[in-house]
Amino acid sequence: MSMTRIRRLLATALLTSLMWPLAACGDEAPAPGEDVTLEDIAEAEIPEGDEGEESESGLAERVVTVQGEVRQVLDPGAFLIGDPGVLEPQVLVLSPSTDFVDLGLDVTDALVEEETVVEVTGAVRRLSLGEFQEDYDIPYDPNIFEEYAGESIIVAERVEIIENEIIE
Repeated sequence: MSMTRIRRLLATALLTSLMWPLAACGDEAPAPGEDVTLEDIAEAEIPEGDEGEESESGLAERVVTVQGEVRQVLDPGAFLIGDPGVLEPQVLVLSPSTDFVDLGLDVTDALVEEETVVEVTGAVRRLSLGEFQEDYDIPYDPNIFEEYAGESIIVAERVEIIENEIIE
């Protein structure tokens, strides 16, 4: 191995060891390109409306990719995901159309029964049913989604099944 390569490896290792403790500091939003967790999204406080306010979480309208187990199907175009084996937090995933078929996923209760883990890529938004219905022209039932109003959600651009754990 050349001395130049050894120096690069040592510099990378040193930089990584110096930066690692900083990554765990504070409750700051993950920087673009950093991993975002379901907990980050569930706890994100995204301002209401289009006033151009910057979200403290830094997640408003940010496209993220997360993995989670399908916990509950609320509607053909909406389901809750969470970390496998952990009850909370859960994040609502909405389709930009009436269902997820155009994204290659048929959302049924079988996803819950089979403990299906999915990878979701989409924009983080604050759920305002009026705005959502206006933006996407989808008539979601307010009785179902009322309890999620004001929460951070993901509007899916891509959904892929990662694994199924069939319970016997």
